[in-house]
Amino acid sequence: METTPEVSVAVRRSPQEALSVALGKLSVPLQVPRHVERVVVKPSLLSPDLPGNTTLEFIRALVHKLESFAPVTIVESDNPLRTAEHAFTTSGYQNLEKKGVSLLNLSSAQTTEIEMSGHMFKKRAMPTILTGHIYLVDAATLKFDPAKKETSASIKNLFGLLPEADKSAYHTRLDDCLLDLLISFRPNLTLVDLTQIVVGPRETGVTRKVGGVVVGTDPVAVDAYCASIVGIDPLTVSHIRRAHDLGLGEALIDRIRVVGTENQKRLMSELCRVK
Repeated sequence: METTPEVSVAVRRSPQEALSVALGKLSVPLQVPRHVERVVVKPSLLSPDLPGNTTLEFIRALVHKLESFAPVTIVESDNPLRTAEHAFTTSGYQNLEKKGVSLLNLSSAQTTEIEMSGHMFKKRAMPTILTGHIYLVDAATLKFDPAKKETSASIKNLFGLLPEADKSAYHTRLDDCLLDLLISFRPNLTLVDLTQIVVGPRETGVTRKVGGVVVGTDPVAVDAYCASIVGIDPLTVSHIRRAHDLGLGEALIDRIRVVGTENQKRLMSELCRVK
């Protein structure tokens, strides 16, 4: 890597405070290029009936930071559990709609056929809004299954960019699919909402309150750091390892610069670590 990958961390009383502190500590301040026509935000909204969704408070704070640069569109696709509209409404996201801020269901949006890297897809139809001069923001959450030693965060959140509701056909080659999405739709900014983390299967409803955020421009580094704070070696997470091996980002923790006070970094590790 030409420059040292960086992630910024903060733990505060509210998502607004945590986000402001974390963004403020990045060595390069948040700035959306002038040529950008739209900011596209992809939250994690698997199902409002289960834990592990990007909170309304976090997205509201994020939109507040971004809306002065360009119009903001918050996007999600349908899945077998719910429609995107149901997810938006049940999660309260409709309260964010105003001039310059909109919600979009990718499953009913116009599509354009694009060429992809070929790990899973060589060509496929993708929502047109994801093409062109956009600034893509991945606003994910952290899920950790201690029994399986598995974790997921921002890279897996890109799976929701696929417009079809039933994505089960891709599960057997999920890593290939994620690599194609990461290459074609690499986020300009990656955030993980650590208001709480999910421990074990979502259906069990077990969560741990953290009240933090992780921010960076290298999604592989962000996910690697998130894996490390729950006690997982990032290189044992297959999609992180493959992304690292392909040069898509940094997964070696000792090569990632973690920005934040020593107390904040210690607190983050203590709150996230599952014994």
